[in-house]
Amino acid sequence: MKLNISLLAGLIALLASPTLTLAALDSTKLVGPEKCADCHKSEAAAWQEMKHFKTFDDLHRRPSAKEIAAKLEIVNIKTEGSCMQCHYTVNDTGRAVAGVSCESCHGAAADWIGKHNEKGQRDQAVANGFISPSNIYQLATNCFSCHTVPNEKLVNVGGHQAGSAIELVSWVQGEVRHHFKAGTANTDATPERKRMLYLVGRVVDLEYSLRGVANATEKASYAVSMARRAKAARAEIQKIIDVLPREELKAVAAASDGVALKLNNKEPIMAAVQAISDLGRKISDTYKGEELAALDALIPTVVQGTPYNAAP
Repeated sequence: MKLNISLLAGLIALLASPTLTLAALDSTKLVGPEKCADCHKSEAAAWQEMKHFKTFDDLHRRPSAKEIAAKLEIVNIKTEGSCMQCHYTVNDTGRAVAGVSCESCHGAAADWIGKHNEKGQRDQAVANGFISPSNIYQLATNCFSCHTVPNEKLVNVGGHQAGSAIELVSWVQGEVRHHFKAGTANTDATPERKRMLYLVGRVVDLEYSLRGVANATEKASYAVSMARRAKAARAEIQKIIDVLPREELKAVAAASDGVALKLNNKEPIMAAVQAISDLGRKISDTYKGEELAALDALIPTVVQGTPYNAAP
């Protein structure tokens, strides 16, 4: 299958932004979605129906995007960083060549693409930079890094919304679902995986909401919105603790409760962020979905958008 976009050469993040948390991918090690589609044809077809793909052709045409760009004095949405950071895949010349794509989520693939599906080589692929679907924490941070809008000026000056109301299960099981492992149908996640997605997603939401508060520099829309988001994320953690009172989750709550959500408090907030990050990784790595049935009543059943070629 051949994709109707240029071959990816790289993904460059907006390094000038002090609130940026995404690591820039090494553009010399990107292989592009056409290479991924050689084997993952169904996944690539699903991607072409996603907003992640379609943003390349339609974002710069949207009146709302043009309005934001004008306020920020951005002449070309596809060549200037505030938009490119999250909405596009950018090559090593600084030109947007696609929307959000395979390696945006799974890592620059040159060092691992030949190993990730090879028997006995998965660990080596991970060591070489592959972000596996089993690494829920790392995948979740890719989502929340952008969906919490790591750019204060974009919100305060441009009028961009201060993040999306993302909840991991309902979002990754909807339009962006591309799970064809069992055959040609795009299958739903197991109850066990949904529990892990929900739990890790809630922890990462709190982590990245606090990152936003830490990096806010003025009492304006961004700071207020991120503080509210952090409080709401903390409340969701409490709901989880009420049905699943595990020590790591209590520690996540305690780390959040130990800092004031105010301006000029970056160092203490970032210390809490680091503690929550460490706990999030531990939860992702060590918790087992089959042990988390207590979460089932909290997990959303309505998803965002229709999955491509979904199983009945």
